[in-house]
Parts: sequence; structure tokens; C-alpha cells
Amino acid sequence: MSKRFEFAVIGAGLIGSAAAKYIATNNNNVILIGPKEPETKINHNGIFGSHYDEGRITRIADIDTTWAYLAKKSIKKYDSIFNFSKIDFYKQVGQLSVGPKSNNIDSYINLIIKSSEEIAYDYHHLNKEEINTRYNNLKFPENSDFILQLNDAGHISPRRLVKAQIKIFTQLNGTYLSSIVNNIKKIQSSFIIKTSDKQEIEAQKVLVCGGGFTNFTKILPIELPIKIRGRTIVLGEININNLSDYELYPSIIHYPDLSGRHYTYILPAIKYPNDKYYIKIGGSNYYTDINTYDESIAWYKSHGNNDEIEAITKELNTIYPSEIFENYTTSTCITTWTKSGYPIIDEIEKNLYVSVGGNGSAAKSSDYIGKISSDLILDNKWDDQVNKNFLSLNYSI
Repeated sequence: MSKRFEFAVIGAGLIGSAAAKYIATNNNNVILIGPKEPETKINHNGIFGSHYDEGRITRIADIDTTWAYLAKKSIKKYDSIFNFSKIDFYKQVGQLSVGPKSNNIDSYINLIIKSSEEIAYDYHHLNKEEINTRYNNLKFPENSDFILQLNDAGHISPRRLVKAQIKIFTQLNGTYLSSIVNNIKKIQSSFIIKTSDKQEIEAQKVLVCGGGFTNFTKILPIELPIKIRGRTIVLGEININNLSDYELYPSIIHYPDLSGRHYTYILPAIKYPNDKYYIKIGGSNYYTDINTYDESIAWYKSHGNNDEIEAITKELNTIYPSEIFENYTTSTCITTWTKSGYPIIDEIEKNLYVSVGGNGSAAKSSDYIGKISSDLILDNKWDDQVNKNFLSLNYSI
């Protein structure tokens, strides 16, 4: 016999765990279904999550007002999430945006300033000398311009944030099932959900937050208009004797305009579960298209894209002093991209909803993306500060 729930959330990652929490706040007749992190990558052949990581940048500073708003609303909830879960996932070390100095209103730094006029927050507009005074070990091109956001910015552990959200969800008497969904079938006014471990759940309304695996699992009646990219990150290991104050350095987003240089994002020194400290870097113009379920699994088990590794390692050793690194290791994840550049949060058929498409920007904003998704499935409500059309399915087709 099926287990019956009013709501089911499929996908227990950053967005799914947040959405389930908010649904349970209003109605705890809800089940969250999604696998836990595997102990090892190499022996795992099922779904992976891109939140299996210790460092993601969080900040309000953004060239896009929608993403700035989603981030601001989410960051306001960080203290509450910690207070209810007692799981520490956020370090407020600030965030530094770096781009070429320009009078062009469409330059990276000037677009951030323009966006801040609508989504307000405190920041410092600094020159190279002022940055050198604060962070004397960082090196950027001579023509660089800087926005430093010190408050409500830094980095989060996505792994620990998901754990915190699920803990709160279960405290609210929501039901968590660590399984992989492989089939959703509508029968009359209900959905029958089947899992790979032979469990069967019946739900009146379903929200799918499957990230990059959403299409590959073929659980939806349609294929979402998303593209999946494999991305590589490099972790530069720092010996504790060289740690200095690198833990207190800001997270960095850098858009240089020099030939041979690459866009990058950089996390400060973070202690990982193996008790080692790493400075993480990602970005560049390189990525790997992922087109199937098997390609996704293989990508997660791989060392990554060699061109991407070379580019971002060079950037890391240019911005930070290369001598502080003992060695380098790589890791992989997948990112989900939409035509609109925003998540698709929509009802794709009666009582079947999706919240998919982080576009490489959703970790910091996942709490409020989950809130918007829960409001839609609970009461068909929407925050009028967010353009619903931008996040609709049709806008990304």
C-alpha cells in the first residue's frame, strides 16, 4: 500500500530541502525524497548532488537585481536557520568583486553599483591601493576597480546548509526519505511516486527540484529547456603553518579584461572534512557539455576538464602567492542553465511543479528560491517583487 501525503518534494538538495522546510512550516503532511551524499564517489553509480562541497560564495552584490533580491532575502534567514538547526554553515568574511576600471555604464563594477540602487546594501567602492592595504597578498591587474561587501557576505558550506534545512524540516514533523525517484505517474487526482528501492508514495501535489539530473531521470512528462555543464574546481592546499589570515580573506569574483586571463571565483582558506585547508577556485571560459545520465555519473567521478584546470590554476597562482600552496587537487560538479538565466519555478501540469535551474548562482539564494517554490505549491502565491514571467517555463523556451 502506498504511503499517502498531501505534498511531495523530489530532490533533497539546496532548493528542495528549503522548499520542503517551508511547506512543512504550513503543512507537515509532506515528504522530501532524495539520496544522501555517498561515502565515496568512485563506488557510487546513482545521483550526485552539487552541494557536496564546503565552499560557495554568498553576497548581495550582483549585476542582476533579481539575483541580488533573492540573495538578500535568503541571507536574512541565515541566522534563523542556524538558530533552529544549530548547524553552522555561514562565515561572514566579506565578498570582493573585481573588474576593470571603466566609465562605461555597462562595465561589471558599474552594473553592480547600478543594481545596488534598487537592492540596497552596504558596500565600499575601493581602488587598488586601498585593497592592497586591506589584503596585501592579493594581486590584481593595475586597471582594476573593486566593490567590497563586508556585511551579509562571505561563504557558505552548501553541504552543511542542506543538513540544516533537512534537520529543521524533520523537526517540523516532515518525512524525509533517502531514496532516488525513478517514476512519477498521475492516476486520477493523485501522483504515484516510485523509488529505486521499491518504495511507493502517493501525493496530491508534487514539486520536483532535481537539479541537473531532472531530465536525465525522465520522471517528468516533458523535458525541461535546460542545459547541463560539467565544471571543474581546483583546491590549493595550504599548510597550516602558511595559513596566516587567509581564512579571513573575502570571497572573490574577478572579471579581468586582459588577454589570456579568465573569469574566476575564489573562496578563502576553508577547513574541509579531511582537516586540511584549501583555497578553492573555479570559473574560466571552459566547461564540458553533459547530455546523459551516464555522462553525469562519469563526470562526477572524473578529475575534470584539463583546459579548465590549467586556466584556473594559473589564475589562482596569479592572484594568491603560489608559494603558499603545497599541492593541488581537483573536483567536479554540474551546473544547470536556463535560457532566461533564472530558475524555472512553475506548474508544468495540474499539481505538478518544478523548481530547477540554478545557473551557477543559486546556492546562496536557495532558501528564498525554496520559499517562492513552496508558496506556489501551497497557495499559488507569488512575491510581487520577483517578475513571475522571468521564472516561468515559457520564458526559458
